[in-house]
Amino acid sequence: MEPRTSEPQDIEMDFGPHSDADLPEPPPRLAARFYRKTSARRKTSANSSRRSSISSIHSHSSTRSSHGGAHSTHIAQHLRRASIIESRKARLADRAAHAEQVRLRAAAAKAARGVSYSEEKALAAQAAREKMLADITARCEEEVRRAKKVAEETKEKKAAELARLKDEMAEKFVEAARRKSIYQQGMRRPRLSSLAAVEEKKVAPTALTKIDRVYAAKVIQRSWRSYRSNKVMTDFRALELNLTHARALSFEELTGLLSTEQATTVTSQLLKQLGVFEDGSDDSTAIRVFLSAYLILSHPVQAFSHGGNEPQEQELMEKAKALVESFEAHIKTMTATSPRNGLPASRDALCFSYNDFSATFHAWKSQDLEVLVDTLIGSFVNLDLILQATKDDHEGHVAQDYLDAVRQEQIRLLARLKRLAGPEQALSKVRVAVRKARKQRAAEQRQNTVEQVPRASTPVNENQSTLNAAPLTPPATPQPYQRERDLKTSTFANNLGQIMTVLPSNREIAHEILINGSFEVNQRPWTDARKDLMNSLRTSMRASMQDGSSDAAATWTHAMAVLIREKLINLISRRHPLYDRIDGFLDPALINQQCRNGMFSYTYFFETISGLIAQLCSPGRDEIVRAFAADTTSDTIDRLFDLINIIDLMTLDHINFQFRLAAESVLERGHEHEIASFEKDLREGVHGLGRTKQWWSGAKVAVAPNTSGGAIYARALTDLVLRNTHLSYRDLPETLQLDYVRLLKFRARAFHMVATSSVLLTTKIRLRRNRESLWIKDAERLMSLDLLSTDVNRIVSLVESSHMMPESTKEGLSNFVSRVLPGAVHAARNAETAEQDHQDAIHSSSEYTPSEADDDETGDVFTEQIASFLLKSLREHVFARLSASGTAERVRTTTGAAEVLARAGMPELLEEVNRLVDGLGRIRAVDLKAHGKWYDQVAAELA
Repeated sequence: MEPRTSEPQDIEMDFGPHSDADLPEPPPRLAARFYRKTSARRKTSANSSRRSSISSIHSHSSTRSSHGGAHSTHIAQHLRRASIIESRKARLADRAAHAEQVRLRAAAAKAARGVSYSEEKALAAQAAREKMLADITARCEEEVRRAKKVAEETKEKKAAELARLKDEMAEKFVEAARRKSIYQQGMRRPRLSSLAAVEEKKVAPTALTKIDRVYAAKVIQRSWRSYRSNKVMTDFRALELNLTHARALSFEELTGLLSTEQATTVTSQLLKQLGVFEDGSDDSTAIRVFLSAYLILSHPVQAFSHGGNEPQEQELMEKAKALVESFEAHIKTMTATSPRNGLPASRDALCFSYNDFSATFHAWKSQDLEVLVDTLIGSFVNLDLILQATKDDHEGHVAQDYLDAVRQEQIRLLARLKRLAGPEQALSKVRVAVRKARKQRAAEQRQNTVEQVPRASTPVNENQSTLNAAPLTPPATPQPYQRERDLKTSTFANNLGQIMTVLPSNREIAHEILINGSFEVNQRPWTDARKDLMNSLRTSMRASMQDGSSDAAATWTHAMAVLIREKLINLISRRHPLYDRIDGFLDPALINQQCRNGMFSYTYFFETISGLIAQLCSPGRDEIVRAFAADTTSDTIDRLFDLINIIDLMTLDHINFQFRLAAESVLERGHEHEIASFEKDLREGVHGLGRTKQWWSGAKVAVAPNTSGGAIYARALTDLVLRNTHLSYRDLPETLQLDYVRLLKFRARAFHMVATSSVLLTTKIRLRRNRESLWIKDAERLMSLDLLSTDVNRIVSLVESSHMMPESTKEGLSNFVSRVLPGAVHAARNAETAEQDHQDAIHSSSEYTPSEADDDETGDVFTEQIASFLLKSLREHVFARLSASGTAERVRTTTGAAEVLARAGMPELLEEVNRLVDGLGRIRAVDLKAHGKWYDQVAAELA
């Protein structure tokens, strides 16, 4: 149908009834244009054809029914247009829906392809990487094989070249030796006339003879022996073993050098080369005997039992000197003449010196071995006597404690005796000595039942009973009543012995060993306790002797000699080699007779006694003993009291040595003694558990509910030491009474740390520095100060010496230090006062009870805000470390300590804080082990 170019004219439509027959039919050519054949129509599609839609069908049918004619009417066109629009909308909607579905499917497929593509790509990359690594490995292996091959070839070439050079050198040496031999063996022609050149050429070949293999072997062996001897000499020189160098080394260093395997091996090779030992012999004992000559000459005091003062020891030193001198002289001759043999005379002298020294050494060793065996047997017997003395004491488990400790020590002594004297001989000697000592002890006990003789004294006869000691102020003239003077002398000796005992109680000693692992009596309190007594005795003796009375001088001399005798006898046992000599030299009856007759010689007395104490004292006292022996110009009375002072120091060393021997047993069983002592005090009403309950209750309130007992104890102990209020003895629980002085020292040290940190932190803030920066040197200098003798200006000057500051900052820092320092000073003063009171109580043999009247309730307290904050931070940090329950938590708190302290403002004092925590931890461990059941009882009552 052709498109219309213009709108048709509206016509009047007649809606009246007409029939189809009345309408004229159009011509065929027009009908063909309006009605197409069915076969010529285009094929329809259910989704795209508009003629197959419902609207198109309705339009066709309605037009036919209403008009029954052409389809070009206005209404038909209108309906058709609307139908087309609707169909197009429907198609567009279907197409949009279809496109959306296609888009969704495409997106899903793309996503699926993306995931699989990533996996495939990763797998491909992994495969490529593995392939590349395989290629690299193969190439590297190839390179390594090539390098190894090149190295092996190079090595083979070098070895072949070296072998060739050796062969050439050997051939040259052989040729040289052959020519030398021919030259030596050939007949020399006379020097009267010279042959012609032609004749010489003819003669030379006839004189040459071919060298044999035997001679070549001799030449090679001679070269090898020369090389070996030179090597042995070089190795020995590398040791630097000579008398001068040996004396420069200490005893321990020289012993370590001589005991090394290298020294033994090199010396053995050298002595075999010199002919002192036979080749093939392997006697290590003989080598050590030779090397001991250097030890004897360099350090005779440490090497000999008597320091080289005995005749046999002096003879051995002379033999050792001769051996070392001949050995070093022979070494010099070897260097100057032949590097292998040296001069025969010096070698013979060396062999003779060695044989002489070896014989003397073995003789001395056998005698010294007997002395050592006797000493060990005496120690074994003394331990057995201790067991016999304590086996009936069942109170406080004393017998069991001594049994365990003594048995272990006896086992060690018996093992040493078996090594020294042989198993059978050692057991036989021990049995005989123990049986004899027990019989002697039984006899002494029977005698003691009749007359009560002091344990430290020695039974004497009637003539010796008057000579035990002297009165405090001897009379100027002889008294007619000898019995009254003897009574005063004996009383003075007993009182003097009691005053000399400046030791705490056994309970305190055991507690100190449990806390520190060891306990020693310090020299300063020990000597201070005797100072007043010795000064009074010196004054009295000098005043009595200045009166001119010979009887008074004799009485004083005898009394001091007896006092010295008792002190020395108490340091050794009856089986000691010097016991009989001291007992005979300081015989009271002999000294009394010499003094009365005016035959007593102070010079001989001081010389002999200095030699005796030099063999008894510890190595640390050698200097003062030598000074005493060399001082011959001082006054007699001064030298006499100097001697007593030296013997007192030896007694102090002996006591500390005995404490070290007993430390192991105390560490195992010391808490049992404390449990028994504490239970006894509770039973006798010495104290109760009131303060302990109050202390525990306050700590329980301060922690969270359902907290373990260990955390409660840590809170209580931390608050007790590090609280910002005064620490008094009445605040201390009964279980920690023995640690009062120690807790005050910890508190003083903690306050010192807080004061130091406060000063450094304030300085950092005023100088605008980082508060976490480390001023370690400043902290060390401030912590090394004695607060009791330090003022504000001293502290400010120390800080100013490292960090320049203006005057205003310096003045502000001075004001701050003046407000912080008093708290730390008062804490240090409280600790010092408590320590002095404790020492005074020990000196006076009284019970230590701190006084409450002199307590300053506001002294050891920080009022400055910074110091209070640092003290609180320190307290919480210490509590966190002490209350850590598991290993992981303890490790965490310990490793994070540096960070915590740095945040708090005291990063320089990490080591000091660690020592504080360690000290409080030891107190906690010992306290809980000794008083754990009472803490459980208090906790159950408060629950």
